[in-house]
Amino acid sequence: MPPNKVGLSEVKRFYDSIQDKSDIKGMLESNPQNLLLVRLGMGYSLQGLSSILGTSYVNISEIERGKRKAISRSLLDRIVLNADPLPSFEEIKKNYVKITSLSAGGQRQSAKRAEKASFTESEMHLMGKLENLDIKFAYHKTLKTSIGPVNVDFVLKTKPNPIIIEITASTRRQKLESMSYKALKIKNTLKNALMVAILPDSLTESLKRRLEDFDIVLRFSDIGNLEKTLQLTPHAAV
Repeated sequence: MPPNKVGLSEVKRFYDSIQDKSDIKGMLESNPQNLLLVRLGMGYSLQGLSSILGTSYVNISEIERGKRKAISRSLLDRIVLNADPLPSFEEIKKNYVKITSLSAGGQRQSAKRAEKASFTESEMHLMGKLENLDIKFAYHKTLKTSIGPVNVDFVLKTKPNPIIIEITASTRRQKLESMSYKALKIKNTLKNALMVAILPDSLTESLKRRLEDFDIVLRFSDIGNLEKTLQLTPHAAV
């Protein structure tokens, strides 16, 4: 994953604000977003650092983006144990460019695999509903975003704004957090798109909150009334 769409000028601002670049604990307690500097200083991608720390890359991403205002004590201790003092900004800049470049290549390969993936049972159900509504759509579509290609399950070609739907039978927390992160990346680029997630009826309210970056979260049983929920009509199609 790239460094959360944070530009080098912002990374430099974070770097210049730190007085003691050897005090990892202090810099994270004063501003958890400095975790981005720690990660880049170590030369890790989001997934690389999360693997070492025993947490999800979405958790790391949310800390770096300021969505989490504090780092748990146990995670902070693991970071301090594994991290080295910050290197020079030139070294951090070099790692930033390298990680961003490698991430873009990985995203392209991942998108290509997703384009060729077989349809799931839930996808087939949704596809049948859209065909009955005579709504034009594309499936397993790769979108270009400002931080790389992202593959989505369905793009509904509706007016005035497109609707992007992600549908999964999984209710694993990590899967939902990954979906939410994907939605955020898309909305940062396609600001007029409506992001919709469809999940099993067993989805709990606590898990639903993991999908806060989606505009609408539905359950499988809502597919039968999709036209009412999303205000879809055949006349909305392009």
